[in-house]
Amino acid sequence: MRKLIKMSLLFSLLIILIPLNACTKEEAETNFHLLLKGNSAKWDVNEYEVKISPNYFEAGHGVLSMKGEQEYYTDFFHFDTHAVINEKDITVHSGSVSGKEVNIAEKTTGKVKGGEYLNAKGEPISLEDVNRIYIVVKWWDKQKKKDAEETITLYSKTKEGSTTTS
Repeated sequence: MRKLIKMSLLFSLLIILIPLNACTKEEAETNFHLLLKGNSAKWDVNEYEVKISPNYFEAGHGVLSMKGEQEYYTDFFHFDTHAVINEKDITVHSGSVSGKEVNIAEKTTGKVKGGEYLNAKGEPISLEDVNRIYIVVKWWDKQKKKDAEETITLYSKTKEGSTTTS
């Protein structure tokens, strides 16, 4: 009788554990969250976030600040955030403001969230696929009376595989 009870318990345990084991075999989702900063001659970028997962790519929440300026009024300001993914340059986020006398001394970038980016094998990218992240800032320079442009590197992977952030 004891043997029958032990066999019943063992059988019951197997019935419970088999479905649980199947659930744990699902692949774990890999997420990357970067908090980036950088600068150029006239601009600082702080708290710029990039989130990469198999299901989405999100960029933004940063602050662009003009160095040494509390107020800078002009007619035009624009930025593009680029990600170089497997050597292909892609614009992943952008923003603009224009109008008569807009203060651009400090601008928040807002954010953008989209679907996943795929690598050459058709699989969702990971951080290993990202070679570089940078922002191009353009504005009307009222002193020089012409468009100005600067590039700010936020993330760069060297050929040796190590990464640098500003």
